[in-house]
Amino acid sequence: MLLTVHATVGAIIGDNVSTPLLAFVLAFISHFILDIFPHGDEELVKAYRNDFKNKGMIYLIFFDIIATLILLPVLFYSQKINFNITVIWGIIGGVIPDIFVGLYEITHKYFRRTYKFHNFTHNKLGKFFGTKTNLSLPLKFGLLIQIILIYLILF
Repeated sequence: MLLTVHATVGAIIGDNVSTPLLAFVLAFISHFILDIFPHGDEELVKAYRNDFKNKGMIYLIFFDIIATLILLPVLFYSQKINFNITVIWGIIGGVIPDIFVGLYEITHKYFRRTYKFHNFTHNKLGKFFGTKTNLSLPLKFGLLIQIILIYLILF
């Protein structure tokens, strides 16, 4: 999933629980649940891991960060989500698994367990339906699904 989805879900969790710790933990868990579903970046990730000069994944990450930095303030301003410390910890819990994965891919030292678990849970829906490989979607379709998901969650 995009960071935009993970951050939004984390913010919603934080807006609906009473403590920052609970927001962080539930959002952290939600990250892995959301990543079970195919979301269209599988080919970009594979290409990036095979050739770190591949720019597609870098562009997607840049677009994703900008979208997150626009969407969250809009949600706070429109009062769809309250801005408070519990919401902030929900956002952090929702996105931190991807940050850990990125740090592991750069260093090959830190957060190895999180990296392995993340890869284990990623796109497992295909295996649930009995296929031998994970389901893969075209990027455009995956992005459309994620945009619809954000809309359904918020409205």
